[in-house]
Parts: sequence; structure tokens; C-alpha cells
Amino acid sequence: MRARIIIVALLSTACTAVLTVHAGAIVPPRNCGTLDAKGKRYNIKSDQIRCRTARTYARRYLIRERTPRGYRCRNYGRQTRIRFRCSRGIKVLFAIRR
Repeated sequence: MRARIIIVALLSTACTAVLTVHAGAIVPPRNCGTLDAKGKRYNIKSDQIRCRTARTYARRYLIRERTPRGYRCRNYGRQTRIRFRCSRGIKVLFAIRR
């Protein structure tokens, strides 16, 4: 009986250790370089998106104000240097005025 309790305890501990999901490290957004649009320069940053894709989306949004499909975008006024921020779940891109 005692051996069964020990085995069950060991198995439950092993299952808990195996099934525990590790949280990813918090990483700052990736710097995707500068972009010129309408005579102004912007620094493009992205998180969980390739830089090439982020730059394409940012150029379209800055020039044509076209929101990328599936994203929600928010414009920021003159009170901050952030021009816009678009997000889709954990995928985020934004532009900072330089």
C-alpha cells in the first residue's frame, strides 16, 4: 500500500514537471530601421512579425492609411512621438517619428 502511494506521488510529480508550460522571455520589440513617408522619417519597430512584413505594413499605413488585414490600428496625436500602433493578438508593429 505504501509503495503504491509513493509510485502515485512520483508519477504525479513527473507529469506536473513535463506538462508545465514555460512562459517565454519578455523581449523588447525588434528595430526594423527607418522609413521615409510623406517627407518625414519614422523608426519602425515590430514584435512577433518579420521586419520585412512590418516595414511593408507600415509604409502602406503611413502613405495610404490602409490598415493591414486582421489588424487593429490606433493613431496617436501630437502629444507623443508614436505615430501609430497596429496589433493582432501578440503581433505588434508601430512607428516612432524621428
